[in-house]
Amino acid sequence: MRNVIIGTAGHVDHGKTCLIQALTGKNTDRLKEEQQRGITIELGFADMTAPDGTDIGIIDVPGHEKFIRNMLAGIGGIDIVLLVVAADEGVMPQTVEHLDIMRLLDIKRGIIVITKADLADEDWLELVEDDIRTACAGSFLENAPAVRVSSYTGQGIEELRSMIFDMIKTLEDRNTDPGLLRIPVDRVFTIAGFGTVITGTLTQGQIRQGQEVMIYPSGITARVRNLQVHNNMVETAYAGQRTAVNLTGIKKEEINRGDVVAAKNSITPGKLLDVRLDLLADSNRTIKSGDRVHFYYGASETLCKVSLLGVELLGPGETCYAQLFFDEDVSIKKGDHYVIRYYSPVETIGGGIVLDASPRKHRKKDTGVIEALRIRESGDETAVLEQALKDSCRDYISTAQLAKQVGMSEQDASEKLARIEAEGRAVKLPNGVYLHIDYVNNAENTAIEMISEYHQSNALLPGMPKEELRNKLASSLRITDGRNLEYIMDLLIRRGKLEAGPNLIRSAGFKVTYTPEQQKLIERLSETYEKAGFEPPETEELLSGYKDMNTVRQLLYSMAEEGILTRISAAGFIWTPSINEAIDYIKKTIAETGSVTLAQVRDRMSTSRKYALAVLEYCDAVKLTRLVGDSRVLY
Repeated sequence: MRNVIIGTAGHVDHGKTCLIQALTGKNTDRLKEEQQRGITIELGFADMTAPDGTDIGIIDVPGHEKFIRNMLAGIGGIDIVLLVVAADEGVMPQTVEHLDIMRLLDIKRGIIVITKADLADEDWLELVEDDIRTACAGSFLENAPAVRVSSYTGQGIEELRSMIFDMIKTLEDRNTDPGLLRIPVDRVFTIAGFGTVITGTLTQGQIRQGQEVMIYPSGITARVRNLQVHNNMVETAYAGQRTAVNLTGIKKEEINRGDVVAAKNSITPGKLLDVRLDLLADSNRTIKSGDRVHFYYGASETLCKVSLLGVELLGPGETCYAQLFFDEDVSIKKGDHYVIRYYSPVETIGGGIVLDASPRKHRKKDTGVIEALRIRESGDETAVLEQALKDSCRDYISTAQLAKQVGMSEQDASEKLARIEAEGRAVKLPNGVYLHIDYVNNAENTAIEMISEYHQSNALLPGMPKEELRNKLASSLRITDGRNLEYIMDLLIRRGKLEAGPNLIRSAGFKVTYTPEQQKLIERLSETYEKAGFEPPETEELLSGYKDMNTVRQLLYSMAEEGILTRISAAGFIWTPSINEAIDYIKKTIAETGSVTLAQVRDRMSTSRKYALAVLEYCDAVKLTRLVGDSRVLY
C-alpha cells in the first residue's frame, strides 16, 4: 500500500481547515481556542483513501504570521501541497511567504485551490487566478492545475479530489529501508495507562511494534509499545504516514518537539553543518559572516551563526556555500532542506539544502572546499559518496558510518564503494575500511619522501627503521589507531615502491655502496662478532674503539639487514650463526621435553646467565617462546 502526505499552505482565514473538512469530513481544529477564534494555531490532521488504496494523510497548517513556526513544523516532508487562496481576498502576505517556504523546502508538486468561489463572480475569479499565477511564476506551481471550490456549497470539491487522486499516481514510492527510519517529533504527550506518545510524519523507513529506537539529539533509547496510523492500531508504520508512537522506557520530559525518533545510531547530531544557502529574491535583508539567524528543520527551531564560504556578502536572490554554527546539537542529514528566518525582526529570508551534516571547520577561501561542496550538491550518489570518502579518509571510518554521513543505506553504500574500488579510485583494507586512492597516493608520496631523506642522511644504512617510519607517518597522517597504521604500512609495501627487510624499509631498488675502506671495516666487525659467539659486545662498548663511530654504527645496522648480524636487543647485536645455533637448541629441547630453562640454555652456550637471558628474551620478543613459570615453551 502506498502512503502520501498532503499539506495545506496559504494566508490566515482563506479556508484551509474548511477545505479539509469538505474533503474528508474531519475538523482538524482540535483546540478549544482554535474553534473559538476560528483560526488554526497548531497543526491539524485528517486522512482519506484513494480509489487505488493509497493512504492519504493531510496536514492543516496555521496561516497566521504569528504561527509560522508551527506551519514550518508541518510543511516539511509532504508530497503534495494545496496552495489555498480565498477568492474574496486573493494573494496575501502569508500566501507569498508560504510559497517561498515551499520552494525552499524543495516541494515539487501541488495544486492551486481558490476557495470561497461562491463569493465572487467569474470576472473576479479570473483576476484572482491571474494574480496567483503571477505569484507562482518560476516556482514548482507555475504550471500547476487550479480548481475553484466552495467548502460551503461543495462546488469543485469532487474535481479537487480527482486532481489529488491523479497526482498521487505520479509520485515515486518512498524509501522504507528500516535503517533509515526517521520521524521528526511535532507533538509529545502522555495517555493514562499507556505513557509517553509522540506524533510526526514518518519521512523515511519504517517502524514496527517492539522495536528499539533512539531519540536524537539526546541519544536516549526507548522501545515502541504501540503504533497508530490515523487512529488505527498497526504493527508497522511506513514512510509517508502520519504516525503516533507509544514509547516505553522514556518520560515525556525527556523528549521535546523538534527531536527526531530514528533508527539506532543512524544520525550523528552536531553543532556544525555545511550547506547551500539561498537568499530569497524578494528579501529585504543581506547576510554576512557572523550573522545569527533562526534555523528551521522538521519540527525544530534553533539559532545558528552563519559563516559564508567564497563570498563576503550574500544579497537577495544570491546563492553560496556556508557553514552554520549552532549553540546546541541538531539532528539532521545530508540532503535535508531547511529554512532560515532573520534574527530580528523574525521574517523568512532564505534556506537551502544540507550538504554535510558532520563537517570539519573550513577556511573561508579554501577553493578545494568549494569544489568538494559542489560535488556534494551534484545529486549523483556515487560522486557524493566518493567525495565523502575523500573527506573522511583520515578518520578511517566504516562503511556504515560513511553511509550515515551521506544519508543512504549501508547496502547501497557498500555496492557503490565496491564499484569505486573496482574502477581504481579506492582501496579496501583488511578490516573493511575503504580509503580513497588520493589519500593512499598522498600517504605513499609522504613515506617515499621520508625514506629518501633518510637515505640521503644515512647512506650506509640499507633502510629506515620501521618503527621510525611508523611514528613519522602516524604524525603526518594523523593516524591514532595502531591497526590502521599497520594496514597502511602493509598497503604501501604491496604497491611496490617500497621494500621491507626484517627491521628496515627502503625505496624499491635501493642498495648500499661501500668504499674499500668500509668493506674492510665490515670484515673486521664480522671477525669480532664471530669470535665473540654467544658473548657479543654491547654496541656502545664496541663503538668506543673506533674513531668514526657514526660510520661503524651504520655498518652494524647494514650488516644486520643483510643477515650477517642479528640485533638481539636495543643494546647490541650477535653473530647470526650463533643466535641460530641457540634457537635450534631451544626448539629441539622444547620439542623433546616440553620446555627449556634459563640454566639449560646457559649451560649449552657455556656462558653466563646475562647472555643466556638476552637470547631467551630475544626469542620471547620475536614470539618464538613465552615464559611460563620458570621455563619457556613455544609461543
